[in-house]
Amino acid sequence: MKKLLIIAGQEGVGKSTLTKALLPELENGAAFDAENILQVNPFVFGPEFKDLAIANSMALVYNFFEHGYERVVAASFINGQDGYERLKPKLKHNPKILVLQLTASQEVRDKRRIEREKPTTKEWRDIVDAVREKPFDKEDPGYTYAEIDNSELTVDETVVMIKERMVDFFE
Repeated sequence: MKKLLIIAGQEGVGKSTLTKALLPELENGAAFDAENILQVNPFVFGPEFKDLAIANSMALVYNFFEHGYERVVAASFINGQDGYERLKPKLKHNPKILVLQLTASQEVRDKRRIEREKPTTKEWRDIVDAVREKPFDKEDPGYTYAEIDNSELTVDETVVMIKERMVDFFE
């Protein structure tokens, strides 16, 4: 059975880092962070860009499925129930969908964003932190949902917790 693990969360929660860390844990799987396929200039964040993020990400997911990969981890392309509702009509291959909402405290996210290679400013962090989407519906029958606050966890500890909370994905 094909399985799609969607990793969502605010900037600085560790989506990119965990996507890379999960890859060695996947048997016959693939992983990507949509930030790598969404670099555009000019960057205008709005409904059209959200649709582009879903279209690009799902094209990549489908390519992995069509080339025999059974498990795909996809991060940073939807961030709430509205994104999932936009994604639903585009689903094919009938994958089992799992949604992982990563969270971390503001202090931890700021520290991570300042220390990483990607350029940032306080103004940028304030802008992206102000974007609020409708949270995922924890009871939606279309996916399995888990939320992990990794403020006090190492990457390895977070991977262990993901494997414990998303057992179906790794079986």
